[in-house]
Order: sequence, then C-alpha cells, then structure tokens
Amino acid sequence: MAGLAGFFWLGMEERPSGRTLAPGAEAQLEPEGRAAELIPAAPPRTSTATPPAADAELEPFASARTSSTRPSGKQGSMRGHVTVSGEEPFPRVWRLVLRPSLLLPEREHALGRTLEFTDGREDFEVGELPLGGYDVFGEAEGFNGQALSVLLEPGSEHPFLNLRMVPAGRLEGRILDARGLAAEGIPVTLFAVEGAAREAVSDAFGVFLFEKLPDGAYELLVGKETAPLLPERHPVRFLAPRLTFPDITLPALGEIHVRVVDSFERPLEGVDVRGSGNNGGAFEGKTDYDGRLHAKHLPGGTFRIRLQHPGFEEQYARRISVLVGPGLVSEAPVRLGP
Repeated sequence: MAGLAGFFWLGMEERPSGRTLAPGAEAQLEPEGRAAELIPAAPPRTSTATPPAADAELEPFASARTSSTRPSGKQGSMRGHVTVSGEEPFPRVWRLVLRPSLLLPEREHALGRTLEFTDGREDFEVGELPLGGYDVFGEAEGFNGQALSVLLEPGSEHPFLNLRMVPAGRLEGRILDARGLAAEGIPVTLFAVEGAAREAVSDAFGVFLFEKLPDGAYELLVGKETAPLLPERHPVRFLAPRLTFPDITLPALGEIHVRVVDSFERPLEGVDVRGSGNNGGAFEGKTDYDGRLHAKHLPGGTFRIRLQHPGFEEQYARRISVLVGPGLVSEAPVRLGP
C-alpha cells in the first residue's frame, strides 16, 4: 500500500503538460506564441467592464446637428422689375444693390453685389448667386430705395422681385442770431453715416435747405467741417418726404469790416478775401465797388486773412491778423498793390 500511494503521489507531481512522449524521444520546447494559444491569460482580478462613452454613442449623429441644409455649391438668381412712385420720371442711371440680409437666416452665405445701369432700363436679372439671405433695393440720385428681403433656398432659387424707389425728401431749418433775427450766410454741413458731406448756406431769412436727401442717419454741424461756428454736431434721423429741424440760435458773435485801397488810396473792387479763426469760423468773398467786405457771425478769436487782387502779381498779396470779440466790430483797413 505504501508503494502504491507513492506511485500516485509521484504521478501527480510529475504529470506531463498534456501528452506522453514515446520512449527515447526528446522533449521539444513549445514556441512561446503557441504556449500562449494553449493557455489563455487569466483576466485581471481588479478589472471591471468599462461602459461605452456617451459621446461615442452620439458620434454618428454629430454631423447631423452641425451640417448645413444648404446644398454645397448650389447657386440661384434674381430677376425683377423696378418702379418709381410719384410723378418723377424713372432715372436713366440707377444701381441695383444686393447685400447680406440684416435679419434673414443663411445671410453669412450671401454675396454682396452692386450693378449700375445707365440706359434707363426697368428690368434686371442677376445670376450665379450663392443661396442665402439677401436685402435687395434700387438706388438713384434723388430717390430712396425700399429694401426687399429675399431668401434664396432649395425650392426657391430663382425668385421674381418687384422693387420700388420713392423720391428723396428735403431737410430744412432756420438759424437765428443772438437777438433772434435771421442769420444770413451761415454755412451748414450735413454728414452722412458713410462719411459723405453736404453743405448749404442760410439765406436772407436764415433758412437752410437740403433737397433730394436720401433717408438715413446724419449729423448736422453749424459752420464748415474745418471751421465750425458751434462745436457740437446735432444727430438727425431723416425720413422722406420732409423734415424741419428746430431753430438754431447762435451766441453773440463778432464782425470784421475789411476795406481795401491801392497805393493812391483808391478803393479796390474785386479783391479776393479769405479768413479763418483759431476758434472756428471762416469766410470768403470779394470786395465791392467801394473796396469793402463785411464778414459777420464770427466767433471770438484771432482771424488770419489773405487778400489778393487778380490784376496784381502774387508778390503783392497781403496777409493780416485781426482780433475779433463777441458782439464787436473789428475794422481791417488794407493797402494793396505796387
């Protein structure tokens, strides 16, 4: 029994790894890769199942959330007719303006374009336009174009448009001096948002007028841009057909009375006189038959004045400085010529 028990014990201790060798055969080593195939590795004791990431589950749908419905490379066109309201004839020269819409979707794909027509045509056609949101209007000198919002999209790539232009309006106002009387000869400058400037001059009644003014936002300045009479600019929101600006009252201002004579003390007519002040204000004109020029409504300060007669050589031109006080008249006698 002890021998039999020893046999079983040795058999369990020296058990081959799966097969019995024939007598006299050499045991061959198993390749490392083959051993790995026969004996699979045990899973780590601490391993746990990792759930799929939430983003991975949604990945197939990510492109659907961000992709545009606008077909890539597809284009459209616009054609239409333009009319004008009122009794004004249709302008011979006008422009068709397309720009990305301020409100419509897909405006980032729209292409801005301006076409000018010089033959008085009233029909138009524009091709090869990317699909997107557009604002379309006509514009011409003396007219306002009413913008039409147009969305080029699949199923509506080639719309027909009816555009309309209406006559531009007029802006008027009145300028008074410190005593409440009409101030004549006051320059008034009107600045558009785009930077363009218009200028008018008050008449004998102190009235200034801007005609055929397009709708839009402006700034009104009393005086010239380079020599304002008043420092502030007044905001103006203009809509046709007409706007009357509130009366503008000037502060107390001064005057310069220029009198030009030649070397024989004879008055010189037709002398070019130009002046500008260090505190604003400017004037220009020609002397009358008595050699006089009166420059009114000038802010206090020092004015530099240049005088030249067209019949004299450049060397005889004169430059003088005159001090101006509010509510005062400054005399400026000048002798000119050889």
